[in-house]
Amino acid sequence: MNPVIFAGDKPGQNTKSQWLQDKNIRIFYGDSDNDITAARDVGARGIRILRASNSTYKPLPQRVRLVKR
Repeated sequence: MNPVIFAGDKPGQNTKSQWLQDKNIRIFYGDSDNDITAARDVGARGIRILRASNSTYKPLPQRVRLVKR
């Protein structure tokens, strides 16, 4: 099993985008809007994983419209 890597965010900057680009990631999954946005920013396929309903991590993700490529 591979380790989980937390790329994190800096205020006003999605640092995941740079990390995804540097590692040439083509498929990326996550449970936040920023995860999916970061994947799209670098041309990777973003896969939404549902966050547990009892999660205390906020804000909860918002529904987004999927666009076919």
